[in-house]
Amino acid sequence: MAIDNNGKVYEYRTLQFYGYAYGNSNVSLTANINGNTVFSGEVATINTEIPPPQNDITNAPLLFSVNDSTLLPTNWAGTYPMSITVNGGYGVVFGNINCNYMNSGTASPQTIMENSSISGNVLSVGTVSSGTVAIGQVLQGTDVIANTHIVSGSDTTWIVNNIQTVPTTTITGYLITINPGVADEYQLCYNGKPVNSENTPDPRSSVTIDGITQVPPLPASKSLWSWVIPSGSTISYNLNISLGNCAQT
Repeated sequence: MAIDNNGKVYEYRTLQFYGYAYGNSNVSLTANINGNTVFSGEVATINTEIPPPQNDITNAPLLFSVNDSTLLPTNWAGTYPMSITVNGGYGVVFGNINCNYMNSGTASPQTIMENSSISGNVLSVGTVSSGTVAIGQVLQGTDVIANTHIVSGSDTTWIVNNIQTVPTTTITGYLITINPGVADEYQLCYNGKPVNSENTPDPRSSVTIDGITQVPPLPASKSLWSWVIPSGSTISYNLNISLGNCAQT
């Protein structure tokens, strides 16, 4: 715990990096954030070849942590340059980046909007089969970008915070109840705020592998991408961190 110049209490946060390491020999990682080496060592390794790319690795184990970092007070949000070099074995698939002292949300479905679409930042509502559309509702549905919510509007035309294209589908509006963050509970480190270099909800943006830019030619992420990095290669990116939950709140 620390106190800033305005007398507000804040905490230093811990980052957790998840993924799978593969090889018939030990895999080691060297991770740097903002020019500082934050991890260097071997990680748990699975003795198989790297499997085909998979989008969902949410159950991947913890590879390494950056504990109680002075780079990450709860009253700070923004971007740091980060790189991870992989050596030994076959390589690593990187997934979630989690953080403690992050607010979390409990979602309760409020509105079901059938035959609805989003063009740019305009939500066009077809048929409301349940509930009432309202400002602040978080939206989910096929092709809807994560952390999209309604910021203004009325009747059948509403404005959302994320620019996107969602063909006609069923969109559900959720009411989110905010739960304060604590030291021993971990959530994704980034929720889309502040806006990152690709205007995505991904904690990694402007990714390069061995100096080669990945987006484009790949499309920008709509949630959180996993990355396959072979042994001997380096992934570099903007590490995006959202504001934490200050201790006195």
